[in-house]
Amino acid sequence: QRLMPASRQASLLCTQDSPRQTPFGLRMQAEEKPKSILSYLCPLLQLFASPDPAAPRNKFLETATTGFASMSRLAWGAEVSPVAAQRKEQPAQPIRLYEFEACPFCRRVRELATFLDLTLEVYPCPKGSIRHREEVLEIGGSEQFPFLHDLNTGKQLYESSDIVEYLLSTYGEGAEAPPYLLESTLLSGWMPTLLRGGRGISRWEGACPEAPGKLLTLYSYENNQFCRLVREALTELELPYKLVSTGKGSIYGRQELERVTGKTRSPVLVDDNEGVTVTDSAKIMQHLFEHYIPTSAEPA
Repeated sequence: QRLMPASRQASLLCTQDSPRQTPFGLRMQAEEKPKSILSYLCPLLQLFASPDPAAPRNKFLETATTGFASMSRLAWGAEVSPVAAQRKEQPAQPIRLYEFEACPFCRRVRELATFLDLTLEVYPCPKGSIRHREEVLEIGGSEQFPFLHDLNTGKQLYESSDIVEYLLSTYGEGAEAPPYLLESTLLSGWMPTLLRGGRGISRWEGACPEAPGKLLTLYSYENNQFCRLVREALTELELPYKLVSTGKGSIYGRQELERVTGKTRSPVLVDDNEGVTVTDSAKIMQHLFEHYIPTSAEPA
């Protein structure tokens, strides 16, 4: 049975929306929607986060908080369906996901992507976005997240539960949804956001205003504690990337990762703009914050 309307109301966490007809026929009126919960929560969470994500961090605290965040989501976003893993190839055209790391309902979609061993193009849409939120408005007409645009079918979807249903039916090879994936978002989907102190919510003001010429490629799976740190940085820098899922039981993603590095350990970042492949989350973050901030002006 599909998720009940109460969960749709809860998904207003990530919504700034106008009246629209959902793909499954449930009309949602603007006057029925309270103000986005994140509009209140973001300032509070960011009191606990360093305003400069490029600054040195407490390694113990970082490891502990992201580790507890992974524990809070149990196996969701870690394991791949044996059925879906048998898919012979990835879709021919990109499946584009517009989202931001700290949103629990965006997390729900990324967890399913891991489960389906599915490759996505991710376009981070943090608060203060200067690029990708505008794209969502132009394509879909509403500033609501997550937003999925599948170039293989032309399908455009906003609601996370609808996106989950669509991806399962289109790319699941007959796999059933992970037990309680939808319901669990309402219970523990908030925990990584809270434990990480709001990392991955807002665009860092020190991020480079220009988009990179080529998409980065991140080999990652959703509930890996070190992959989370990298995705947070990509969100705060508003850097689009190709997300290759490498969850436990992955066939395609781990084969690709082994081809690139000779190993199957995540995360790994391939940056074709700089011509480098970087392993280890700390080194990846150092690379991102060194190469994707504005170059200082030379002295006169």
